[in-house]
Amino acid sequence: MSLLYNDKYRVVKNKRQFIKVWSRPTNCILREDLLKRSYTVIETAGGLFPVQCLDENVVIPFPQNAFESDNTDQVTGVEKSVYQTLKNINALFEKFEDYTGPDQRFTENWNEFRGLVYRQIKESKCIKSEAAQDFPSREASLKVYFETITSTLKEKDFSYCAWEIVRKEILHTLKFVLDVNSNVKFLR
Repeated sequence: MSLLYNDKYRVVKNKRQFIKVWSRPTNCILREDLLKRSYTVIETAGGLFPVQCLDENVVIPFPQNAFESDNTDQVTGVEKSVYQTLKNINALFEKFEDYTGPDQRFTENWNEFRGLVYRQIKESKCIKSEAAQDFPSREASLKVYFETITSTLKEKDFSYCAWEIVRKEILHTLKFVLDVNSNVKFLR
């Protein structure tokens, strides 16, 4: 018994039966449009790094190695790193969700950004189950990076300037991911 599919009909032994077709979100693909929107939203939340925070600014070593690939065999590791980064950003905000920012526009953008991050995690969650031999070293780099960001927030008593440092780091990370990773399977 063979089944033939023709548009919206299924042919079974020369009989036509209607079948229902639903579109489903494509999982295991990162959405470039959502990453770009996330970048834009958090960038416009505060603009340039505030002058009043320059004295408090700290350099947090960026884990560039977590997002680089020399060949297509490493793309899955990079995709998992992007996914893990989104999870780490989300976890950071869940721990310290009381932050409201300096004004209503900032708070609205911050909340929109958080929603975009959450959506990306949900829509690409099966990336975490893909196999990548090089991911443990990437994951270790990301862990150190986000632990440093969290420590900076705590050391600076969750101040406005501390959150601006976080925003600066997230912007840097998203920009790097969007600009450097041409091999990553983005849904465009």
